[in-house]
Amino acid sequence: MIRVLERRRAAGALLAASVATALCASGAGTAAAAGTSTATTRAATPVTVTVSSAGSGQSGTGFAGFSYEKDRVGAGMFDAHDTNLVSLFRLLGPSVLRLGGNLVDMVNWNPTGSGGSASQIAPADVDKLAAFVHATGWKVLYGINLKTNNSANAASEAAYAAKALGSSLLAFEIGNEVNYYTSESAYEASYNNYVKAIRAKVPSAVFDGPGTAGTTSWLTPFGTHERSNALTILSMHAYIGNNSGATISGMLASTAPGGVLTNLCSAVGGARAAGGVAQWRMTEANSYFHGGEPGVSDVQAAALWALDFMDDVAAHGGSGVNFHGGTSTQFPLYYSPIMFSGLNPTGVQAVYYAELLWSLAGAGTLHSATVSGASGVTAWGIGANVMLDNKSSATLTATVHLSGSATRAAAYPLTAPSLTSKSITIAGSGVSVTAAFHPTPQQLTVSGSTVTVTVPAGSAMLIVTG
Repeated sequence: MIRVLERRRAAGALLAASVATALCASGAGTAAAAGTSTATTRAATPVTVTVSSAGSGQSGTGFAGFSYEKDRVGAGMFDAHDTNLVSLFRLLGPSVLRLGGNLVDMVNWNPTGSGGSASQIAPADVDKLAAFVHATGWKVLYGINLKTNNSANAASEAAYAAKALGSSLLAFEIGNEVNYYTSESAYEASYNNYVKAIRAKVPSAVFDGPGTAGTTSWLTPFGTHERSNALTILSMHAYIGNNSGATISGMLASTAPGGVLTNLCSAVGGARAAGGVAQWRMTEANSYFHGGEPGVSDVQAAALWALDFMDDVAAHGGSGVNFHGGTSTQFPLYYSPIMFSGLNPTGVQAVYYAELLWSLAGAGTLHSATVSGASGVTAWGIGANVMLDNKSSATLTATVHLSGSATRAAAYPLTAPSLTSKSITIAGSGVSVTAAFHPTPQQLTVSGSTVTVTVPAGSAMLIVTG
């Protein structure tokens, strides 16, 4: 379980100002060379990053995952024969696929159905899903309809899913954002009813919940009451706000001190501790709800935001984030990590690159880090590696004091021509629809436990040491 990872962030007002400056600077021109972002002709700003040698918890495999609408199972999106989608999942390493969203409460289990319909889930659909997750090495948080269902039908579906998925099943979840249509006490009664019915058929079944959005008031009572009733993951959903108010500056400010997502992570972490649940997870999250906003949720700024958001979750003891994506029959999902045309993947975009950079850092002990010399810059350590997130308009010359000594280091910059650009690369390489990815990291000189690296404006940098 991850404990609190202390960070030193710039004040929200300074961050907003630096973001505004960065946006203006990025409009002046594009990068002159690969790995270079905005404002490269300016003198670099010296900063000092000091990574604590003390550990603050663990960042495990499966931290950076996905969330998809449940009806995509019946639609046939998860197909082991879709080698492109399998490869894009596998590139992130073993992780967690959550199946739920608004559509989980609109599609139901039909044990005699033939499959292949987005309006229901049939045995053949679950078999197809199982083959897909076995091919990818991912685990599943499997959502079950509450709003238009009954406990007997839920138990029938759960029994089939548990058998088909086997060890790939991480947990079940009951309903989606139920605080919008019922009370906490009424949901607990429904949860208890469903758990009893499901565990009668699947004695080993465990659950996440309550999966609320917009309020944290349910978390402590629900966790306290249900921790001994098969609840193993306290879950919450996180968005900054409605996409009608989406801005890059607002998105980046959401993870600053006092920001909406920082406060939310703190509240969920506190509720997990108070309720005594084993772990907590953001099982559905992205920038702005109703699918995000083009030019905000799908550009370089969103990649930098996603890194800070994952840091926020980890810093408050969370076990991971499931970024919502795929496709929806309700509205376009501009924020989706993987882009689709119908059921077919067509490429990846901003949030995927953030998840990939996070996964390249590997699993390991979390370390706090302080940054001095510039605002709009955050940093943290994962194992012996270091992440720097530069949202400012200044190119940085960062002197990094590692958490321990090293003999070698390589830099993986996540860059784009501007904060509003979709042309994102990691160490000079994009990710193709086939998951081809050929980064060329920059080799750095290490002196004991100190390394110096240039971090372009509006970019992130992963330093991998050995």
